[in-house]
Amino acid sequence: MADNLSKILKSLRKFGKEAEELIEDTTLVTASEIEADAKRLAPVDKGFLRNQIFTQEVDKQNYEIVAGARYSAYLEFGTGGLVNVPDELKELAIKFKGKGVRQINLAPQPFMYPALVKGRVNYVKDLKDNLNDLTKKYD
Repeated sequence: MADNLSKILKSLRKFGKEAEELIEDTTLVTASEIEADAKRLAPVDKGFLRNQIFTQEVDKQNYEIVAGARYSAYLEFGTGGLVNVPDELKELAIKFKGKGVRQINLAPQPFMYPALVKGRVNYVKDLKDNLNDLTKKYD
């Protein structure tokens, strides 16, 4: 997927400033959609977790969606013998590994990763649509 995304972005950038603005707009919309989906999918007790999910701008074409509750990772990946971490997130998840003091088996309740997966698919589709529109416009 990353390879395909790189090719699309490279093709889009050939259209100059107009394409850069489209990329920026599409990236912001996608980040907002990922945030909204993560909030919708987040387990709810009193709503604290949902209120701690937010989007942070890195630059106009890069955003971070953050789950700021201190227990977010434990809900996302689970704990004890029930931990389930997608391969591409193992490096991130290791930061939250417990110290083995006691074992609590909490089943994972993913909310960030499913939102990310959906958002990536839509992002690539939307960028392809932008590329097709620009290609038609300038043909």
